[in-house]
Amino acid sequence: MEAQPPSIGAYLLERFAQKNPLAASLRLVFERLFEPAALNALFEAHRDQQYTRKVLFATVVEVMLAVVTRKVDSVHAALQARGDALGASFTAVYNKLNRSDAGPSEALVRRAYDQGRALLVEMGGLRAEPLAGWRLRVVDGNHLAATERRLQALWGVAAGPLPGLALAVFDVAAQMVSELVLCEDGHAQERSLTDRLLALVKPGECWVADRNFCTQAILSGLIARGAALVIRQHANLPVEVTGPRVAKGRCETGELFEQAVTITFEGNTHALRRVTVVLDKPTRDQDAELHILTTLPPTVSAETIARLYAGRWTIESAFSDLARWLQSEIAPLGYPRAALLGFSVSVMAYNAMTTLLGALRATHGEAVVQEQVSGYYIAQYGRDAVGAIDDLVEPEDWHPWQSMPLYQAAALLKAIAARIDLRRLLKHPRKTKTPVPPRTRFKGEPHVSTKKLLDEAKGRPAKKGSSKTR
Repeated sequence: MEAQPPSIGAYLLERFAQKNPLAASLRLVFERLFEPAALNALFEAHRDQQYTRKVLFATVVEVMLAVVTRKVDSVHAALQARGDALGASFTAVYNKLNRSDAGPSEALVRRAYDQGRALLVEMGGLRAEPLAGWRLRVVDGNHLAATERRLQALWGVAAGPLPGLALAVFDVAAQMVSELVLCEDGHAQERSLTDRLLALVKPGECWVADRNFCTQAILSGLIARGAALVIRQHANLPVEVTGPRVAKGRCETGELFEQAVTITFEGNTHALRRVTVVLDKPTRDQDAELHILTTLPPTVSAETIARLYAGRWTIESAFSDLARWLQSEIAPLGYPRAALLGFSVSVMAYNAMTTLLGALRATHGEAVVQEQVSGYYIAQYGRDAVGAIDDLVEPEDWHPWQSMPLYQAAALLKAIAARIDLRRLLKHPRKTKTPVPPRTRFKGEPHVSTKKLLDEAKGRPAKKGSSKTR
């Protein structure tokens, strides 16, 4: 029996990978993370009140992906671009979007993380854990920015309408968001989600967080679940000092001290170490000292504890990258559930791009990627190039990329990523800004002529009959 020749679609995908390795590698990751059948199954497994009638969950996610990646400007534009392929009215899609359950939205991020991390492990693209023997997790909260006032309930509201809160858990070695905890109440505080957050904790993890997470319930819950903690002490946390304050040298930001303390919660007393950093320069809140609580063993030095806490900025950088690379907070989406689903899809896309960064680490080396490669340019370039082949292939032509075994997908991704020209992704760090002088000139004037000021700076005389700058 003669072997069947490859289909036109398979041939085009091979050419795509050869001619445009950056777009092809990013598309391969997206096909693995956003595989439609898997997303629909995920919806069925985690839905609460919603059900599938005409609009598939994968369709809603695809629409939101087009918006968060800024391929289109709005949900309406994404729907219009799909035309008859949508298979339902715009109203039906909006209804499904506005009533999105939190369970599927959170599960989207979890699945994207699992898929992306598995690829990194197979390729050797994980970064080394900052603390040997522990899996570092950084947690922080993000209150989504105020939305537009399109809903009738918001028409007369002067204050900014907040659509919700998302707690994000960041895997430092993978450089991905591993979990989201979503809340529709824009006024909710991080500690109000304690039970849902603690349900994510696993033994062998070390959780790093700021003082908003420093409560007796959270500290005790982490200890009870076999996890370590590095959390800044909140001023309102009751602790009992059980040992002297001992000098432990210096770190980059100040003098180090350590002492033993205990906390008590629901009849259980827990022993902790408190590392104090006496800062060389006060914080922006004018704090002269930082108190960091930890359950890590004494073999982990006070300097290491201070460094781990200082490293919590990695999740703040992730939030910043989300805002720069993607449209993570979609202002027209006033319904909280729609806004939170949009944020979840943006985190999925972020995990996809960091998976590609991991593939580049595996092929070009971590130092090269850390110093030279800009995730911003991956997002900018990929926005148009990733979908450039869609008019030439059928949806089923992507099935081999979606369903191939993990080891094959990792090998293919690594091979394609190795051909990417990193010069197209170079970072351009800003130089140190020149201090701006006080703006005292022409204070009484409504405007000035820029050309005349430039001429003046070059020593050129002003033209006859015109004032010097106006």
